[in-house]
Amino acid sequence: MDFINPPVDLTNAAKCHYSQKTTFRDKFEVAWNFITPYITINHDKIDKTVGQSMIWREIGNKEYTTAKNKDYLSKSIKAYSESIAFAPLGSKELSLAYANRSAVLFRARHYEDCLLDIERALKSGYPDKLKTKLYLRQSLCFKALKPNSKLEADISMASAKQWLPNLKKYNPTYDLTEEYPKMMNELKEPREIIEFIPEIKNDNAIIVGASDAIELKETNDNNQHVVATRDIKTGEFIYISEPFAATVSDDFRFINCWHCCRQTWAGIPCDNCPTIIYCSDTCKKKAWNSYHNIECLVLGQFLKFEKTTRGYLLAIKLFSKTLNSVGGLIELKNKIENIDSMKNRELIFTNGILDFNTIDNFLNLDYFKATSTECTFGFALFVVLIVAIFGHKTDIFGKKMTMKDLINYKNEKLLILGELLLRFLLTVRRSGQSFVVDGDNEWSSVMLPYWKIIKPSCDPNVDWTHVGSNVGYFALKPIKQGEPILESIFGSYHTVSKTERSIGFGNVSNDPLSCECTACVENWSTIHSLPSYQSMTLPTRIKEELNCMMLELKEWQKLILQGDPKKLLTFKDDLNTMNDMFHQYITNPCREISELHLFLKLLYIQLHTVHDIDE
Repeated sequence: MDFINPPVDLTNAAKCHYSQKTTFRDKFEVAWNFITPYITINHDKIDKTVGQSMIWREIGNKEYTTAKNKDYLSKSIKAYSESIAFAPLGSKELSLAYANRSAVLFRARHYEDCLLDIERALKSGYPDKLKTKLYLRQSLCFKALKPNSKLEADISMASAKQWLPNLKKYNPTYDLTEEYPKMMNELKEPREIIEFIPEIKNDNAIIVGASDAIELKETNDNNQHVVATRDIKTGEFIYISEPFAATVSDDFRFINCWHCCRQTWAGIPCDNCPTIIYCSDTCKKKAWNSYHNIECLVLGQFLKFEKTTRGYLLAIKLFSKTLNSVGGLIELKNKIENIDSMKNRELIFTNGILDFNTIDNFLNLDYFKATSTECTFGFALFVVLIVAIFGHKTDIFGKKMTMKDLINYKNEKLLILGELLLRFLLTVRRSGQSFVVDGDNEWSSVMLPYWKIIKPSCDPNVDWTHVGSNVGYFALKPIKQGEPILESIFGSYHTVSKTERSIGFGNVSNDPLSCECTACVENWSTIHSLPSYQSMTLPTRIKEELNCMMLELKEWQKLILQGDPKKLLTFKDDLNTMNDMFHQYITNPCREISELHLFLKLLYIQLHTVHDIDE
């Protein structure tokens, strides 16, 4: 589906009409009545097809065999994963794509992942004439993983010999006795997999996923926020949990799990749509039961639009999840109205336990109101497209509908769907968070209801990162007992000017967020204008100690930029201790503390970031 550009004068009139409305429902209705006559339906199907699977497998073959790029292994794996995603369930193409990807994983020394793909290829009906080579690869994987055990390798070799006559029929010159020793001589040790998976030292008895280092406080005006129950050192994780929902960038859609965002070189596809992969059957089942059973029908259409962002996709995922949880549109509308009618917007406890990842606590998050300038006409037009696609591809209105059916559909449910989706988009806009790597490269969009009880500040003392299938909050600097937990929303003072932060905080919006943190009140400078500790009055001994630390930091900076997780883990704790010491000696903003802040954030990003498997 797409828009045919309507006349300019009608568009301007619709925008004027739209600006006069004050509710999501009314704004959506204006957009719907205006644009639906100009919507065109593209009947191109986005289904699993043998043809598309073959195309992506050929792209993978070309990347792998030519090896012109330094990242040819990762590019070929991504292409084979797309081939796997497009291959119809049970097709020969599916088995061929798995087998080809297993060859790349073998070359990359990811032998455990290679074994997974070999098993998948065999279960998917891999051709008999090719099985000898596949079983030979399997035998070598076992040799590499268990050099002191012969059992599995010998069984695989026996299978390779069993299918050798089928191979000989079309390749009579193939000599297994010659090929096996040659491959054994080239066999390398398994690639060392370095994973940074932090843990909570002591669990919080009330807050699910939190450390006992924090507790929930309530101010006189019924504002909830978390504070430290004890001194917290730099680098300590105070909260680790699955996000309520998350969506990876389009660039990572075939090398990261659609459910948990975890990197995977051996992902498995949805059985029905060709648009995403999962890291495991567990995530695949969780996603289907939670939201993908709805989203699966429409996701391919949304991904075709150039204007579709991770924020839009996250909103659709959130809507599908909440709709599943309550059972229907009317029920979801009623649930939201019940939550909105509460006297205060505090997070909701269940039997004395605070779990942020409940539907109620998600629906309790802040969102930009319909009267906000964030609720643009363009947003509403995109929601019209989403509603049209839902109506066309799903039975959300009782049956699948044509565009003509939808235009004539006068049921209350259509307006409810529109207003709910508009609200969800504005919830993501207000309360969603992005994980940024490489400067401005946003890696994922995440919904973290935990954020609701952290005070905003441009001088944050915590930050968050992906850790495996979870997200985790860690201390960016030492936090004293009783101090509030602070997180930046539109950038910290180190890198973003007060003017830019003020714009981000909503000075252009009808419902602005205000920031009264110390950095804003005192108008602290960015890193380039801050003084060095060298210009401060400090004892000579302390300056000498800081000088030594700065020399060490310069060496670590090079390693942080290189991003080798094994090397990063060797000095991570020392870097955290260095930060604690700097804050012990210096209480005013300075250039070196800002540098430490930035490199600490980068270190934890690098510990998470997908590292190329290419050699």
